[in-house]
Amino acid sequence: MTDTRIGIIYPGDGALDREFWDFAPPGVSLHFTRQPLRSAHVGLESMSGLVDDGTLEPCADSLKIIAPAAIGFACTSASFIRGLEGEAAIRRQIAEFSGSPATTTSGGILAGCRALGLKRVAVAAPYVEEVSVRLGRFLEEGGVGVSQVRHMGLEEGIAEVSADEVVRVGVETDTPDAEGLVISCTNLATLDAIPILEDRLGKPVVSANQATVWHSCVLAGVPWADDFGVGRLWRANRPAAVAAE
Repeated sequence: MTDTRIGIIYPGDGALDREFWDFAPPGVSLHFTRQPLRSAHVGLESMSGLVDDGTLEPCADSLKIIAPAAIGFACTSASFIRGLEGEAAIRRQIAEFSGSPATTTSGGILAGCRALGLKRVAVAAPYVEEVSVRLGRFLEEGGVGVSQVRHMGLEEGIAEVSADEVVRVGVETDTPDAEGLVISCTNLATLDAIPILEDRLGKPVVSANQATVWHSCVLAGVPWADDFGVGRLWRANRPAAVAAE
């Protein structure tokens, strides 16, 4: 049986390819292409540049030859920085130049929140404040309320943050009125932290890499066992996720 191919467009400083694979169901093959970065600093200008500098189209085109069943644009900040319309524009560009349906990390997070029925979430982000608050606005624009946005103030070195630190920040970010926790950034490792946080908080946790792989698999029509996956997201309402598009 041939694996279902899923393309991943990942920023040039992305260091967590292995985590994407660890989130993926059996029978899925991930195919990465790197999007060049002008700067490794995560700021408003640099993240907007990922969409404006002309590198997105050749990345999408480079995946066309393998005809992926879906493509995930794996940068949270670049996909939420301009709101819902900016996120939709990225998906349209990728689909146009690749011929495959596309999602983005931010779109996957939003779809995940909807599929889980989350009406209000707390948000943990590694970025500086001016970037982090944009994710809160994006989610609220998409109909998901935000109880708190906590930022770690990092512009680089995000891939070096430990699972223990992610757990600590996640616990501190949670609020009593939040129905779930969102953790941003595809360069922030969350695979080991999600089960700990879901157990400790008693709430679903939706993270960037998890949501990117999950939503790409939903779009690709990938089946998986009911007991598969790290996090409650993998047992969420898949039809609701597709309808969210």
